[in-house]
Amino acid sequence: MEQESTRSDRTRKQQGEAGPGVPVPPEILLGYRLWQASHLWQRQVGRELKPLGLTPVRYVLLAAAYYLINCGQAPSQIRLSDFTGVEKMMVSKNLRALAADGYISRTACATDRRVVEVRLTAAGKDILQRAFAAGLAAHDSVFSVLGEEWSRMNILLRSLIRGNMA
Repeated sequence: MEQESTRSDRTRKQQGEAGPGVPVPPEILLGYRLWQASHLWQRQVGRELKPLGLTPVRYVLLAAAYYLINCGQAPSQIRLSDFTGVEKMMVSKNLRALAADGYISRTACATDRRVVEVRLTAAGKDILQRAFAAGLAAHDSVFSVLGEEWSRMNILLRSLIRGNMA
């Protein structure tokens, strides 16, 4: 009887019908650690940005728009989504909120009405300046424990991201 049970368990596993099981403890999986680190970072940034009335996503979108503008590019909703990795609908929702707060303006592109261009307002530049300080405080708070290794970590993460972009 024991052999039948073992044989049927093996058959179920081969057919993909095995019950859920964790093959290794999650804490040794790199993806699990990245997930934890990402949430640690987002929580700290959120704490630092809260007094400014910004969320981490809105901060990232403002900073990305500012960066693209300074590089001579016209940021659009799609360009911001591609640049930041934030899902298109999330970008749209958060840009509407930033526009309602007076931090950005959104206008249809003169040559392609489907493209919505984003510009920072004076209030947007002001809040972004204060948000940069908050972002740096979060950065120091979270990553200072790495000491000089933060630079190597940054290089490894950049390689990971670039190597998986298709």
